[in-house]
Amino acid sequence: MPIIFVLLALVGLYFLVKKNINRTNVTNKKVDPIQIEKILIEEVDFYKAIENPIRRESFKLRVIHFLEHVRFTSVGNAKHELLDEVLIASSAIIPIFNFPDWEYNNIKEVLLYEDHFDENFKVNKDHKLMGMVGEGALNSTMLLSLRALREGFERRDGSHTAIHEFVHLIDHADGVIDGVPAYLLPNDLITPWLRLIRGMIQDIKENETEINPYASTNEAEFFAVIAEYFFEKPTLLERNHPHLYSMLTTIFKPK
Repeated sequence: MPIIFVLLALVGLYFLVKKNINRTNVTNKKVDPIQIEKILIEEVDFYKAIENPIRRESFKLRVIHFLEHVRFTSVGNAKHELLDEVLIASSAIIPIFNFPDWEYNNIKEVLLYEDHFDENFKVNKDHKLMGMVGEGALNSTMLLSLRALREGFERRDGSHTAIHEFVHLIDHADGVIDGVPAYLLPNDLITPWLRLIRGMIQDIKENETEINPYASTNEAEFFAVIAEYFFEKPTLLERNHPHLYSMLTTIFKPK
């Protein structure tokens, strides 16, 4: 009997998702490298800061590879452009740029909303959701607000929704989203890392800090939030939290 209830629940979730997600403007195509490079130069500071021409070319090629293997879908009234796809692909590559063999095997489609959305996948400007990694019927799918995506590249305020969600996917590569990126973090540093982030979570709860309070939700959200900070404001993070910065450097920029 319990199995029947589980199956019915999954079927119900499938039809809920199908009903509430009205897909439009679906793209998955070959892209023009010259056009992609132009967008990267104009819009992506991380790319512009890469001085080595070989590494810069590598970033561009990995962005192109992502664009050609992931489906992009506008939902409802959202109308995404090639620019948005390049920004998403860049957000995917930035945190794993120093891992040339890394492949995202846990994403096949990105659903793009005009603004915020709710847990029922409906557009809702009054709701808090700007990004989400799908599960169940939306497995291998990411949901993103176009407004939040663009603001992540326009502002340098330590907030970057798309990077946040891709860090969740990196975290999930070992099968569980728990704040421990097992494939990037040496085994002997897992315990010190957990000790550090749990201490930081407690500090955020008890004291005023410049770190987004959402980081105190749990270990997984702390990792994603602090990764935004690391890539958006590395100098400030190093000054304010040198030990945390050092650990994140070990994770994202191994020697």
